[in-house]
Amino acid sequence: MAVEEVHHDAPPRTGIIVTLGPATDDPDVLERMVESGASIFRINFSHGEPDSHYERIKAVRAIEKSTGRPLAIMGDLPGPKIRLVEVAGEGIMLEAGQEITFDRGESGPCRLHEDNGQIVLGCTWAGLVDCVQPGDRVLIDDGQVRLLAVGSESGRLTCRVTAGGLITSHKGVNLPDSDLDIEVPTPKDRSLAEWAIGHDIDLLAMSFVRSASEIKVVRDLLLEKGRMIGHERPLPIIAKIEVPAGVHAAESIIAAADGVMVARGDLGVEMDLAAVPIIQKRLLSLARQLDRPCIVATQMLQSMVESPVPTRAEASDVAGAIFDGADAVMLSGETAVGAYPVVAVQTMRRICSQTESWMDSDGYQVEAGTPLESVDQAMGDTHALVEGIWSTAHAVKAKCIVVFSEWGTWSRLISRSTRPIPIVAYTSRPSVVRQMLLCRGVIPELMEIMPDAEILGRDAEHRLRDLHWLEPGDAILVVIGRPMAETIHSVRVTVQRISDIEATG
Repeated sequence: MAVEEVHHDAPPRTGIIVTLGPATDDPDVLERMVESGASIFRINFSHGEPDSHYERIKAVRAIEKSTGRPLAIMGDLPGPKIRLVEVAGEGIMLEAGQEITFDRGESGPCRLHEDNGQIVLGCTWAGLVDCVQPGDRVLIDDGQVRLLAVGSESGRLTCRVTAGGLITSHKGVNLPDSDLDIEVPTPKDRSLAEWAIGHDIDLLAMSFVRSASEIKVVRDLLLEKGRMIGHERPLPIIAKIEVPAGVHAAESIIAAADGVMVARGDLGVEMDLAAVPIIQKRLLSLARQLDRPCIVATQMLQSMVESPVPTRAEASDVAGAIFDGADAVMLSGETAVGAYPVVAVQTMRRICSQTESWMDSDGYQVEAGTPLESVDQAMGDTHALVEGIWSTAHAVKAKCIVVFSEWGTWSRLISRSTRPIPIVAYTSRPSVVRQMLLCRGVIPELMEIMPDAEILGRDAEHRLRDLHWLEPGDAILVVIGRPMAETIHSVRVTVQRISDIEATG
């Protein structure tokens, strides 16, 4: 079937997240990325200092003000990422069969001892020499260099190189076979989370999550510190699934978090590469069943770090994530340090729009499926109300669903369906407007007063008429959600038709 022409006045329903970095520091580049479809900006706390992060936050807010478009900022906590310390010179070339030593006391540059040819490495986590057992793999630089532990004694771990390569300063170290006695969140995570609360961050991504209890620790911290500066609710937490323990506990982690990220970088190093697509599909399915937005990230258009054109496989990868129901797709190095950051966003938008257009024309949908046993009765009642909203929208052939929800809960729940009806979501809270950008198909709007159905419908009519989405006689569904108590679930649904006078006035 031919793909329909894409109308660029309608934004893609799938969110586009871009990572900020040196390549985006030019305000013109930042503005062009927004015009091209970027709506959420990621700050990678693993690199740079708070002062540089804040400069980028201010730059995004300046573009938000000048364009009049809501833009969300997601801070990404580094987690317990293990890295090599400084490596002397231009790096050390490791050859297969060589033996190297990790030394607990090595704080200076990793080096090759010229007197005996011994290679001694140091890393940012001293516990490595205690947790890695003979037979465990040690992977450096996303698995480009591979070692096998063969023995340890007196604070030193001996490894044999099984796949050689050049190692340079600060490359990541992964320990997929080892049981790591390491704190999550780390002290640095706690400090950065506190910093984020006071510096205009909208979403907080948490790296290397292994259990729901780790989510609770960060949420409690955000709640306590946030209350000190007047926040009614803590920042939403996006759990990054990227280690085996996180995959095994995915259901409870996603239920405890506010969203999930399929972080395929470390996931593809920590686990069998062939399992990553299966894990991605499972996590996307779990997120929909648990009513959480899901981000697919890492190497989506990786070749565009250096090339103005992605590979065919990369384009298919982005489309595949959308077919499976991703709420957002993310660019990392492509925008942070790439040579073509704006072109990467434009390419991502074209793929999103073309994929969504085909899904619409072919009637392709991704539904949440059977609710999980972990979903309680209260949420079961809510799901029934949401399904009723969609049934009504289908029956009256609604062109859009208009929602008012103070905290964005109803708009998020309604957005779990991928049916091709836009959701215009109103709230009186600017922070919630930004946070709703993460939900697929939601167009968030600020409305400072609590409206009735007539006011809400009229405001939406004016907006959608300007976008040429409505014609006389079209129906819109107006939904006003009330705060949900433990045993009361209330939502008011009204059908409104567009009149000739209003549609042409």
